[in-house]
Amino acid sequence: MTERPLVTPPRWPALGLLCLVAFAPACSHTDPFTNPSTGEEPFDPGPPARLTLNPAHDGGPSWLADGSGILYSAQQVERDDDDVCLAELPPTGGQQRWLVCDIPGARNSTDAAQSAASFADGRVALLSAGNGSIGGTSPVFLDIVVIPTLDSPDPQRVRALPFTPAGGTRQDYAGHLRWLTADALVYLGQRFVAQRPCPELCPLDTLRVSTEVTTLSMADGTAAVVPGTELATGVAAVSDGAAILYTLPNDARIYQRVLAGGAVTVVHDFGAAGVARDVAAAGNRVAAIVGGRVAFSVDPRAGSVQWDSGGVVHVVELGEDGSVALDTPGRLYRRPALSPDGTRVVAEGYPLILTSTATGVDTTVGKSGDLYLFGCE
Repeated sequence: MTERPLVTPPRWPALGLLCLVAFAPACSHTDPFTNPSTGEEPFDPGPPARLTLNPAHDGGPSWLADGSGILYSAQQVERDDDDVCLAELPPTGGQQRWLVCDIPGARNSTDAAQSAASFADGRVALLSAGNGSIGGTSPVFLDIVVIPTLDSPDPQRVRALPFTPAGGTRQDYAGHLRWLTADALVYLGQRFVAQRPCPELCPLDTLRVSTEVTTLSMADGTAAVVPGTELATGVAAVSDGAAILYTLPNDARIYQRVLAGGAVTVVHDFGAAGVARDVAAAGNRVAAIVGGRVAFSVDPRAGSVQWDSGGVVHVVELGEDGSVALDTPGRLYRRPALSPDGTRVVAEGYPLILTSTATGVDTTVGKSGDLYLFGCE
């Protein structure tokens, strides 16, 4: 490593417009979503509280293992290298406390830190990608790495991508990265498929298509695919890593698999609420994205694909019927993350955009997301 990653002091966000929305009353907050230590507040106290306001994209939220902060990936359009940096917010929003860029440490290239996950001892696992130059569109390296702490971000490579795990399919990317145990990670293996939405004039678009759930040893980087999880759309570790929860395409159910014996059970069925994906867990409480704009098809180039523009955040207690829908008008959500105590959910939020056409009104979903915080006592 020739250069340490850049760690900047907290960044003061610009003020944004307030937009009050309502959600299901069965799940609410008791705090005003303020940060007593700094006096800073979210852009919109909500509910849900709007935590970020970025002209580019903020996404991939997760919680510090002790619940004291929220990690996420923040695209930095004001930097000349257009890095996607690793950022941290207080648990109720406010002033950004950390912004870690240039992982693994090159200011002369466009780098990205994504899918961060914190462990109890302070380690953070994440995806580290770099183009080798500023403005490149294809990574010249993509690694699963671990940094010891946020204030000492020396990345240690665990596994370089792409690779093909034994008995599995080639993996170009690792989505939904989680800690399984102190010595292992779990994630969704994914492959890249480049295609044009329309002939000739449209630019190439890169899809990430799931392969299967994969476990990864921290000791030697060996990987193992989990049987029965082909095309999985979400994964979370439960029971201290003895089991995983996962979702499958075009399916309203959450499955649990005991890793040692392979026993599989359905732990919740959202039924008519729609397709479930992006599962997250904290203890016995589970969050998932359900319904919304999602469709399954077989693409001539990409194969079987679940197309997803977001849905509604649902929270459920395992073993209980029904769920609480944290629905808000004018917005769809992806990738919820439950706080360690299960009382808060942070998720990527995407605006619905209404456009008048000759035949009526067309509704599209914004491409760039910001973070929103729900309370769920």
